[in-house]
Amino acid sequence: MNLYVSVLVLIVLLVLQSACSTTTTTEQKQADMAGKTDPTQRAQIHTERAAEYYRLGLLSVALEAAKQSVAAQSSYAPAHNMLALIYMELREDGKAQASFEQAIRLAPNESDFLNNFGWFICQRQNAQRSLPYFERAIRNPLYTTPHRALYNAGVCARKAGDMKAAEINLRAALQRAPEFAAALYELADLSYAQGRTKEADLVFARYTKSVRDPDANALLLGVRIARATGDRNGEAGYLSQLRRRFPDSVQTRDAISGLTH
Repeated sequence: MNLYVSVLVLIVLLVLQSACSTTTTTEQKQADMAGKTDPTQRAQIHTERAAEYYRLGLLSVALEAAKQSVAAQSSYAPAHNMLALIYMELREDGKAQASFEQAIRLAPNESDFLNNFGWFICQRQNAQRSLPYFERAIRNPLYTTPHRALYNAGVCARKAGDMKAAEINLRAALQRAPEFAAALYELADLSYAQGRTKEADLVFARYTKSVRDPDANALLLGVRIARATGDRNGEAGYLSQLRRRFPDSVQTRDAISGLTH
């Protein structure tokens, strides 16, 4: 397996681990590193450590590990991608952009890097300019999670004002991953915003089956769709959850205020 791909797979697996096991794994990686002399191996281990700390929200420690990875092997593209994600979280956008660009220079066809950079541009700069990066990511036939780039393209196309492209990309994401909750929510919200309440209701029903505990935004959307379709029981159920789980939220206030309009 390609070393870059190996690290990306490991990072995904790390996200699924508990905090306790992550700490143990990090200590083991530090112990293992003492015997590693190959720069690429050291860079890989440092990048894995950075990913673990990043997942835990320990950004200062994650940043140091990512810097150590770059110092060990400056041409190791996953290290620059990891460094960019940390800088993005820290809102050091200039450094984040430079790191993303370096990662892509080193691995121009790596879809995860293209997807991450596209999301960064969408969120921090210009949604329209982000779309080509998602398109490049999706074109890679070896990309194992194209539904994520398609979802991001849908969200960013909507942000750019292109509702048709937004819907096309969201539906394409769901063709590849039918139970992808984020895409189901976004498509339901888009359908509702466009006045297609019956379709919104059908998609939202799929969404509620794919998540255990909808957040406040999803519950508010549920209230609005149920209200628009005349589903009084559904409206009452979503509103009850909002009041119980998010009593002081803006979403709960908005849902309650809608009762008087």
